Amino acid sequence: MVDSTLRSDATLPELLTLRARHASSRRLTLDVAGGALAAAAALVWRPVGWVLLLCAAGCFLAFGGWGLADRAIERVDAASRPLDARPADAVRQGALELVRGLAALLGTVAAIGLVLAAVAGGIGRVIS
Repeated sequence: MVDSTLRSDATLPELLTLRARHASSRRLTLDVAGGALAAAAALVWRPVGWVLLLCAAGCFLAFGGWGLADRAIERVDAASRPLDARPADAVRQGALELVRGLAALLGTVAAIGLVLAAVAGGIGRVIS
């Protein structure tokens, strides 16, 4: 069961984990689809500030992907009991944990890129 309380000194990963676990599957799917479409549009058309748009889209894509993978891991855990655990469940569990880890990595890189792109946009072009 998901704990719905958040400590006052919670970290950003704890906050995002709680938000993703309480979001609906439809919302997480829309985050993945919208993030992928926005990232593709930013890469194809490259408007002004496209890096900022790409990083923001990556954040949404990673959030939705992490949430969906986490939800699938919970279903695999609930379905596999110690007495009747199958090797396929272990493989599926490992693959989902890999997807969840890659989503976390993508989200971290996208968030850092978003901050750096925003700072770079704020500073503007520097000529020495």
